[in-house]
Amino acid sequence: MTLPNFVIIGAAKSGTTALHTYLKQHPQVYMTPEKETNFFAFEGENLRFRGPGDQAINAFSITDIEEYVAEFAGVTQETAIGEACPLYLYHPKAPDRIKSYIPTAKLIVILRNPVERAFANFLHLVRDGREPHQEFAQALKDEPQRIQANWEWFWHYIQQGYYASQLERYCDRFPP
Repeated sequence: MTLPNFVIIGAAKSGTTALHTYLKQHPQVYMTPEKETNFFAFEGENLRFRGPGDQAINAFSITDIEEYVAEFAGVTQETAIGEACPLYLYHPKAPDRIKSYIPTAKLIVILRNPVERAFANFLHLVRDGREPHQEFAQALKDEPQRIQANWEWFWHYIQQGYYASQLERYCDRFPP
């Protein structure tokens, strides 16, 4: 069973897509065909996010180990095998799941000023026609209700920015 030996864990809107794209071009690096499998966040779960457009994450997220392993069926002679998923930094279950499946995994973390990241996240959802508010302040004000109503993690503009507690979960489980 082939699994990754490194994982790009985030943060959202910090360049993880660009890094995934660049690494995918290197002949000694295998990256999952699609970025953001979400496996280590949602393993075994039946997803029912309810925000505008959230049916997409419900559909494309991998929650089954066999389906996740299939993402690495194309590995041949590559020495670095990885995936990129910014949700892994934010999701509290991801560190333990990564540690369980790939205890010696190398982790790559990309951070961005949390205020700039939150605003870029907001603009992303506005661009996609998903954000009902045109004012960032109103979207921030509505975050607690959105979380309670089970809108997906990408709507958690403020909560995603608490990097210290998120990184601490990884530092507690993986060596530097």
